Amino acid sequence: MAEKLRESGVALFALSYDSVDVLRIFTEKHGITFPLLSDGGSHVIRQLGLHNERVAEDHAVYGIAANPRHVGLPYPGVFVLDQDGTIVQKRFHESYRVRDTGAGVIAQTLDLLESSDGAGAVDEGGAVSVRGWLDSPTYVWFQRLHLNVEVVMAPGVHIYDQPVPRGFVPLSIGVEPIDGLEVGTVSWPSPRLFRMDGLDETFWVHEGTARGALPLTFMGAPGAGDHVIRVTVAYQACSASVCLVPSSLRLELPVKEMALVGRELPRPTSTT
Repeated sequence: MAEKLRESGVALFALSYDSVDVLRIFTEKHGITFPLLSDGGSHVIRQLGLHNERVAEDHAVYGIAANPRHVGLPYPGVFVLDQDGTIVQKRFHESYRVRDTGAGVIAQTLDLLESSDGAGAVDEGGAVSVRGWLDSPTYVWFQRLHLNVEVVMAPGVHIYDQPVPRGFVPLSIGVEPIDGLEVGTVSWPSPRLFRMDGLDETFWVHEGTARGALPLTFMGAPGAGDHVIRVTVAYQACSASVCLVPSSLRLELPVKEMALVGRELPRPTSTT
């Protein structure tokens, strides 16, 4: 992640409530190449409004005994700063356990979405093709991945987005249920307003290429094993003169469980 950011001219550093010695050991153990800054006493964390005062309550929910080391714990997340040091974007999670993947942070905060190996499908008429990939081939307990879906429409073809008049089908993503998998809300680029000749109705449509991102968080306990994410992309494709019947394409994306390195790791708040 750090290398990709440097190639884009972006500096990365992280702020943690842990001591310099703890961060040094953590850096050496995991081969971290960007600076980890120690905020002993969580003074900066409090000034930024990131102090999580509900850690004891969270621990109680998870059945974890109170630990004095966790006083001053921040909410996990990312600030994006411009060249003048002004915060232009923020991305934080309420639960201290939820973490984005490095690739997900890059894609969602800096709009540097990179396609990777995944699964693809094309409808019979060739009007719509779909490709999907995960921002990480592995997951760990409470890690948030993103399912990236790219929908490519043939020239002169559009698909509908919400809201749609009765009888039409909007673009949507469905994920087959998996125990412990929490599926978030998909985000698509903004559609454009479209009016079909002869109809006194307007539609919101996508044309060309539309890329969506769907958050997936593995909330189950460690040991759940590897999974296959089974995805259905539903849509209705139309041209300026004709509408095809509603259709769907299916994708299968494997993801492997990665063993936890340790249970007592520092929880830095990343800043770019």
